[in-house]
Amino acid sequence: MQRSLTRVTLLSSLLILSASALAEDTLVVDIKASKKVTPNETQPKAAERRPVLPADGGDFLKQLNGVSGSRFGGRGIEPIIRGQSQTQLNVLLDGAYIHGGCPNRMDPPASYAALETYESVKVEKGVQSLQHGSGGSGGTVLFERDTRNQIDPEDGLSGKVSLTGSNNGIKHDLSADVTKGGEKGYVRVFAQDRDADNYEDGDGKKVNSAYKHKQGGIVLGATPTQDRLFEYSYENNDFSDALYPGAGMDSPTEKADIHRLKYQDKFDGAVKSIDAEAYASNVEHVMDNYSLRTNMGMKMSVPTTSDTTGGKLVLTSKAGNHTAVTYGLNVQNRERNATMKNITTGMDASLMWPGATTDQTGLFAEAETKLGESSKLKYGLRVDQVKASASKVNTLVGGRTANQNYTAVYGYGATDKKETNTGGLLRYEKALNENTTVFTGVSRSVRTADETERYINKWGATGADRWVGNPNIKPEKHNQLDLGVSQHKGNVRWTGTVFADQVDDFILRDKLTSGAHSGAQIYRNVDAKLYGVELGAETKLSQKVKLSGDVAYVKRTNTTDNRPIAQTPPVNGKVQLDYNGEKWGGGTRVRFANGQSNIDTAMLGATEVGESSGYGVLDAYGRYNISKNTKVRFGVDNVFDKTYAEHVSRRNLDLNGTIERVNEPGRTAWLKLETEF
Repeated sequence: MQRSLTRVTLLSSLLILSASALAEDTLVVDIKASKKVTPNETQPKAAERRPVLPADGGDFLKQLNGVSGSRFGGRGIEPIIRGQSQTQLNVLLDGAYIHGGCPNRMDPPASYAALETYESVKVEKGVQSLQHGSGGSGGTVLFERDTRNQIDPEDGLSGKVSLTGSNNGIKHDLSADVTKGGEKGYVRVFAQDRDADNYEDGDGKKVNSAYKHKQGGIVLGATPTQDRLFEYSYENNDFSDALYPGAGMDSPTEKADIHRLKYQDKFDGAVKSIDAEAYASNVEHVMDNYSLRTNMGMKMSVPTTSDTTGGKLVLTSKAGNHTAVTYGLNVQNRERNATMKNITTGMDASLMWPGATTDQTGLFAEAETKLGESSKLKYGLRVDQVKASASKVNTLVGGRTANQNYTAVYGYGATDKKETNTGGLLRYEKALNENTTVFTGVSRSVRTADETERYINKWGATGADRWVGNPNIKPEKHNQLDLGVSQHKGNVRWTGTVFADQVDDFILRDKLTSGAHSGAQIYRNVDAKLYGVELGAETKLSQKVKLSGDVAYVKRTNTTDNRPIAQTPPVNGKVQLDYNGEKWGGGTRVRFANGQSNIDTAMLGATEVGESSGYGVLDAYGRYNISKNTKVRFGVDNVFDKTYAEHVSRRNLDLNGTIERVNEPGRTAWLKLETEF
């Protein structure tokens, strides 16, 4: 903790001293409309919210084309973009990185995003910018707050209160978000209280998925001028009694705190603007196999901590009349500890994260040049220095050290590692005419191994109960190509994108099939190819009726072994019909997916559950405006009570040996009352 506080102090000092059209593979969902509207502007349209009731930020992202989600329990939906997930995605919560406390990913970063407290969610697929940090080969997700523009221009007070309930899963979800401010500053407070019960699938079978979530936060801002901003924010997430059928353990308690500092300003000199931020996120997590479930055997518990500190400094300048340059640095430091304890014997079994740390410092510069009236070129370079170490690899726990386990599996132990990783971006966009735009992009991005891939240390009595990181694992090198087109003509708009990714040293979670440790899960580098296509279209049937649909496909292959890569989503998409009237609104949506037979059979029983069947699910939803500021939303998800599971979801370990995925909820009726002021 002292180390984290020191980093925050240094980053805060740095912060204080530092005193167009989107491409079609960038998706923005506005959650709230800005309160500040001048007489010559039009009010942004309200958020096109997801009809099905989202469990968390990861579940919310599944509404977007090309984004899938892996279910583990009632919360903790792992987003997958173009077949990539976990640290192949950069997920930022209002500028802050948070890395979960569970080695088995009960709590991926998006699970901490309380949606009602953000103004927008931006998804950049693939590599479209170099300024959010290293990696991000699959994409970048930005949950963003814009408190300054939520201030009511008349009396300075604005807010929103909502209450949601359902008959299958979420019992209640109460949230409040209030901002009071003026010309020189603002205060914002928000809170949420959610209680979710176990839901039933389409067959009426209970899925152990209950959890409780309490969240609160405050944002303090000073705006001495129109262009200058100083902001501090703090938020706390408190989860309890979370059940996970996709694991042999549940999580009785989990706490996460995030602190942020921001400074933004504009100038008339060589430097046109500055954006400096610092953050610290601290997670305390406990999972066990006895406090929330019946256990007649060994009682095991895993308390963990995951601390992330970091920040960024971003400057902008002009180079001539047609080029804007953005440059700066990112810092991210992670420190993670996890101990598996045998409660029955009172002895520690192993250090699952043996004091694992990763320090990353990156410099970047990217420029955008207008090439005439109809085209632009974006190009940039990024260099990252990475240091990785584990301070407890020689600590004797359970009769063995982590280094003994690494050596037993790989033939070598852990030593301090250093990497210099270089990435780049070249992207061209051109408007062929007033209706049609095309783009192409090539990029190289490098992702260093995370603390689990490098240092996980779970050592059981047999090979099948061992999960061992590779301390010499190489970073992934992604070489990507994107091609896309969008057209908006009359009442019809459509987009299409194809992408390909040649990956050198892909970090593969694999399983040993022979030797003394047969059945153990390990990590190794292979070469891989990923490619796919995404299509989307919408048309206005009238001023109030819109028909839309999309479909996505991705294929991933381990070319070193000529094997599919486990947990690859099948073809999936949706078709949606919406009516948006002044008083009433509503619609229906069909979500569908093909079956997936392209699986990695070598990983059955580990990361792969098996082949899957396709599905089609109908949702219906509506809205009624009670008054100018108050509305009621309602809906029925999975109208025909279909029993189904996403292919990429975890295996349901609560079924006593039956090999099935964690099923999605069956028919769910929900109601949401919300008022804004």
